[in-house]
Amino acid sequence: MLKRIVKFQRILLNSTPPFNMATPNPLITFLYFVVIFVMIFMNFFIFMGTTLSANTTLVIFLPAISLWMINRILYGNQRLFETMPVSRKYTLLNVYLLSIVISVIGYLMFCISFIGLIWLLVGFFIVFSPQNISSPPPEAAITIINTTKGHALILCLFLIIIFSGVAITFIKRKKLRLLSFLGILTIIYGFLFLLKINLPISPTTGKVEFLGSFSIMPSGNIILLCVAISAVIISLGSVFIGYKLYVVKPTYGKSC
Repeated sequence: MLKRIVKFQRILLNSTPPFNMATPNPLITFLYFVVIFVMIFMNFFIFMGTTLSANTTLVIFLPAISLWMINRILYGNQRLFETMPVSRKYTLLNVYLLSIVISVIGYLMFCISFIGLIWLLVGFFIVFSPQNISSPPPEAAITIINTTKGHALILCLFLIIIFSGVAITFIKRKKLRLLSFLGILTIIYGFLFLLKINLPISPTTGKVEFLGSFSIMPSGNIILLCVAISAVIISLGSVFIGYKLYVVKPTYGKSC
């Protein structure tokens, strides 16, 4: 069973169409740059404190990349997965699984690269400036422990973006599909923006740190509970909507 899933995941990835090297539409290119710029700006504004955690900055970027790849696979010109003798239900579930797999692989690659860079810098300082190497302050361990609630919120947001986004990829009309993606991003960033401006100051740094500040926020438990419930409802509803769009109404569009 596992080998069959892995094989089908490979087929889905092999269905990714090659990049079109023709001159792109200037308007589309401009819109892509605007969206990417807004995402980068909002991520720095919301998550930037004295530190910038990969767990927070990647919560939107990785799902966005994953959904972009899923969209290209479903609406590309070499859908090899359609030639496989499997049911559309099986394909649907594998698409959801692939979206998570792509995000996890991207996260692991980022972490490996980041850890490698850190060790490289540490080795550099040890060799060329050993007198500047000092032990980390004892507050570091406390900060990590206090961010559990913040990490749980990030995980819930990740599930909301992934599951709602995969359901959107099955929408037939391209314009409606793109508008739905923008709508999801607007809602997520709007929620994070409102949360950011209401976060308390972290006692460990004297600044607003997203993970640490949310963990000590008086209403943090209620917010986390509401977001967790929403994540469960949206995840289940997403699979149902995807089933309706892809399995019950199998004639989804061919535009990318």
